[in-house]
Amino acid sequence: MLDHEPDRGPVRRDTLLDDVCVTRPDAERVLFEEFKLPCYDCEVRFYESVEQACSYYGIDPEVMVKRLNELPLGPEEPPDEAET
Repeated sequence: MLDHEPDRGPVRRDTLLDDVCVTRPDAERVLFEEFKLPCYDCEVRFYESVEQACSYYGIDPEVMVKRLNELPLGPEEPPDEAET
């Protein structure tokens, strides 16, 4: 569903939740287990920022940003063979 290149930089308040989930393999688990956000099953993640989710769920965004930045980045997607 991505119509853009996911942001692989540090997580910020304005980072889209989907970018976090796409670039950090453990993010969905951490968001669900530690913050009670069901991002794996939510369409809103494609256009909602970390800060918006925190506001909705009553979470301190700085705590979430710090925790998400602790997660390792996953590998970058290999280029499509049709593009090479």
